[in-house]
Formats: sequence, structure tokens, C-alpha cells
Amino acid sequence: MIVAVVRARALPAVERANVWLADRSERERLLLIVLAILGIAAIGWYGIIQPLLAVRQTAFARIELYEGLQARLRATPTGGAAVPGAVPTSGPLDQAVRLAAAEHALTAEVTGNAGRASVTITRARFDSVVPFVRALESGGVIVDDLRMEAADQPGLINLTMTAARP
Repeated sequence: MIVAVVRARALPAVERANVWLADRSERERLLLIVLAILGIAAIGWYGIIQPLLAVRQTAFARIELYEGLQARLRATPTGGAAVPGAVPTSGPLDQAVRLAAAEHALTAEVTGNAGRASVTITRARFDSVVPFVRALESGGVIVDDLRMEAADQPGLINLTMTAARP
């Protein structure tokens, strides 16, 4: 049914276009055909090929990045490399977490005892929190539960985690 309606409406338009094209001189028809070919080529290049090439380039860049990260991880000795500002392996855990937070310019609320601590950091930059957590883990601290939620401004997060020593 829909095909019949489309044909009924499109057929007169196609017939009018054929009549209009037949009224043109040979030179005008040739110019119109060349113009149509150039238009189709431009639409194909800028609308299809260029976006696909951009996506391909982005995919190759991501693959290269991930392969580099995998190579670095494989090259890292077992146990991980030492991180500057790593948590001291001795002493109470809550003091060690506060010290690591201060070294990363973070204000942490730490509650707990010498072996297990609950840590809360509010409105901190994401790129400051990640090295802080890495420093804790490289110092032998086990992060049991880690929750990061977006804060009220872009780039800021609220962190809640539970840390323990083995």
C-alpha cells in the first residue's frame, strides 16, 4: 500500500524531470550530469568517507594507547613499582592514610583503627584522587570498597572507601 502511494506521487515528478531534461540542449545536459556526479562525489567524500577515516584514526590511536599501557604493565615487576608518596608500611593505618592524603593535597576524613579504616574525601579533583589511591595500594593497603561519585562541579568527585592492611 505504501509503495503504491510513493510510486503514485513520485512518478509524476520523475516524468516532469525527464521532460525538463529533454528540453535542455546537449551541452546543458552534459553540464548537469557532470554537476550531479561532482555533487554525489562531494557528499560521498565529506559525508561518508571523511567521518569513517576520522573514526578509524581514533580507533588506531586508542589501540596504540592500550598496547602501550599493556606493555608498561607487563614490564612492571610483580608487586608494582614504588610510587612516590607511598603509604608507610608500618604504623597505624589511619595515620598513614592521612599522611598520604596530605601528600596528594587532599583532605580526608579517616575513621577506624590501626588495621582497618573508612576514608571519605569530598569535592576533590579526580586527577589527585587516583594517584592517592595508587599510593595506598603500592604501600600494601588493600582497598576493599571504593565508590567515586561526581560532585557538583565538573572534574570534582566525592570518594568513599574502606582500606585495610593484610
